[in-house]
Amino acid sequence: MSGKPVVIQLNWEDPVTGESQYASRQLPVAIGREASKMPTQLDHQSVSHLELSHQQVSRCHAIISMVNRQLHIADKSANGTFLNGRLIQQTGQALRTKDTIRIGPFKLTAVIVNDTDANSTELNREYSHVAKSEMATEPNAILGWVLGGGVLLLLGIGLWFAAQVLLNRARPTIDSDPAESSLNISNPEVGALEISTTV
Repeated sequence: MSGKPVVIQLNWEDPVTGESQYASRQLPVAIGREASKMPTQLDHQSVSHLELSHQQVSRCHAIISMVNRQLHIADKSANGTFLNGRLIQQTGQALRTKDTIRIGPFKLTAVIVNDTDANSTELNREYSHVAKSEMATEPNAILGWVLGGGVLLLLGIGLWFAAQVLLNRARPTIDSDPAESSLNISNPEVGALEISTTV
């Protein structure tokens, strides 16, 4: 990769609309809210800019560059830049493909695409299985939880009905005939009881 321009593709989900976004930029890349406040040169190289419009994003928030043939990210912000959930130092640290970079409400991943390699492929967010696997984890997890909850609810309702049926079958039944349950005063040994009234 040395001597050749290196291009990275940054992928993220818009925090407001939820739509997948991506942008390809040649290294080094400055990420921030205002392009006019980002550096134009870094170690005699032109700096590409990626603007993320949000008040939690600093005017110049972070810089991604290549250091010793390894992606490197440095924080330049007031609110901090997080790599895989941990605050990075302003001096920066190494960045690997599929690492999650959080800048304000934006969560980005970076994929290296070599601009001068004739065999390189720029990832298409709509069709690439690599890009989909990076960004589709959260929606699939939510869908899994919803479907799992629905299945558990249906199982619970089925078990409740089965328990009701078993309880109804297990209850003792008393067969009663309305004719037998009426009070029979006559005794065959004594004879019929006669009640006479005189006026």
